[in-house]
Amino acid sequence: MSTVTSINQRKPAEVVIGGVTLFCESFKSSAVRSIAEESTADGGTVFTNNASRSTRLTFTGRVGIEGSPENAVLSFNALVNSANTFNVEHMGLVFADCRMLSYAFDDKGGDWADVTVVLLTAEPVTRRTEP
Repeated sequence: MSTVTSINQRKPAEVVIGGVTLFCESFKSSAVRSIAEESTADGGTVFTNNASRSTRLTFTGRVGIEGSPENAVLSFNALVNSANTFNVEHMGLVFADCRMLSYAFDDKGGDWADVTVVLLTAEPVTRRTEP
């Protein structure tokens, strides 16, 4: 007996980061909570500190570099070296007050460069509201 597997092809989503349009082919979001524990005199446990940590966002995809490939590198490099925050929208979600942690720009001589951008935000993720 044979089975047929349906393959769906998803178009890359356009994500604007620092004025550069990234055609996002892969997205990862991760967040953690830090909890400090102390032992009590009777052998129990108590939480002494409980805090959320920043959300880390990783966008991987392609950037069109026809004409001026240096513009994307200049924009990303400015964001890495800046304390300014910016918002990013993806999948109907708004990631506010982001800061760029790192980027990788791999130009292989074609019309596109492979790009990975890592952002951090301490703000809660919200859903985009439609006007």
